[in-house]
Amino acid sequence: MMSPSQPLALTPCLPLPDRGIVTVYGAGGKTSVMESLARELAGNGKKVIQTTTTKIFLPEDLPAVIGEDFKTVAENLESELSRQPVVVLGATLLPDNKLSGINPAWPDALLKKRIADYVIVEADGSAHKPIKGYAPYEPVFPTRSDILIPVLGIEAIGKPVTPDHVHRLDAFCRLTGARPDAPLEVSHFLISFRYMIDLGRQSTPGAAVVPLINKIDTISDCRVIREIAEGLKDHHGDVLFTVLKDENPVRFIYQGVKEGAGFDISAVILAAGESARMGRPKLALKIRGKTILEHALAPIEEAGIRDVVVVLSEENENLKARVPGEYRVVINRHSKEGISTSLKAGVSAVDPRSQGILFALGDQPFVDPGVYKELIQYHRRNLPLITCPVYEGKRGNPVLFDRRLWPALMKIEGDEGGKQIMAELAPKDIGQIKVDAAGVLIDIDTPEEYEMYRGKEES
Repeated sequence: MMSPSQPLALTPCLPLPDRGIVTVYGAGGKTSVMESLARELAGNGKKVIQTTTTKIFLPEDLPAVIGEDFKTVAENLESELSRQPVVVLGATLLPDNKLSGINPAWPDALLKKRIADYVIVEADGSAHKPIKGYAPYEPVFPTRSDILIPVLGIEAIGKPVTPDHVHRLDAFCRLTGARPDAPLEVSHFLISFRYMIDLGRQSTPGAAVVPLINKIDTISDCRVIREIAEGLKDHHGDVLFTVLKDENPVRFIYQGVKEGAGFDISAVILAAGESARMGRPKLALKIRGKTILEHALAPIEEAGIRDVVVVLSEENENLKARVPGEYRVVINRHSKEGISTSLKAGVSAVDPRSQGILFALGDQPFVDPGVYKELIQYHRRNLPLITCPVYEGKRGNPVLFDRRLWPALMKIEGDEGGKQIMAELAPKDIGQIKVDAAGVLIDIDTPEEYEMYRGKEES
């Protein structure tokens, strides 16, 4: 899964094989993709070669192997990679401090010799522009790729269609129908991206294609994110929206072409409390023949959430048998340190490709399934940082935290939970859904509450 220090890391969001070739092409962040990916892979103990089939600038902070004889290059790479995890490869050093491209067959040959775990290839140029048109001879794809990552910079949208913002302007206008000097529209952006995706599929039919839209921190309106995502909904796979210069780069993930395509949501059930006020393990207590925990889990299943994590404590680990087999159970061995430890355990365990986590409480047995559905639908439409239910003016649970807040969740301490994060957000960042079901406010903490609600349920 993901690194606890980088809950929005790039590598968990890619269908990476154990060893492979990743080809990056497009504009607006190719070098940043290469650097982020190489850094994360190296941090996981992998050996990485960064290279190009066209031209790239010689990095200042990485060792380089330069040569046109494959045998000599392979020996030098093996030597360098024995001392450091990332090495840059080029055929020649050009006068402008750029490395010229290697033979497109070399990445596969190097991988077969097991010199590195991954070869990352930059396959075209963009003259530092966020978007581009294509000459007939580009991209120069390697003979084999496992993953293709077409890249564009979202900051191009709204900018004038001029050489200052568009590489190969004439080719771009012919492809997209954009008019020179007029603002670049989302429709132009999408036409360009679909063309890039098709180029990749035609060149390397067996490779996974993962479109990546970079620099989303340059826009403030999530409607643009949704418009682009929905414009790529026929793409077979995920679409990533990133800020690659950030430690946690992947801010949005749209999952296309499947039932329920969209911004996917996981659920985490927090069930590691100490039951101090109840005086005995409360989640094992029964109402109408089922445990409180089972009642809390039932609406999640009815709501159709596919990725569910149940966080239990060591003391109630025996409840694992009450959890549906398709759910994952995490035992929080630090539960006595506060609810923050359970939140962190949940964030670390969910599918890293989810857009948000619905945090539910294991001692809330009366939440209606419709509440979960409403929260998910609202979040997918509006993409707020937090989405919560409100009953008669009071906020309740479950609460949906967008993935952009996961790094903050990983930093909280003690027993305050996510309330401290919510308190720091602007009202516009919190979606509040009015519900008619009082169950979002009802948890069972004391013997008196248990007897009262058990009686109501059994009457």
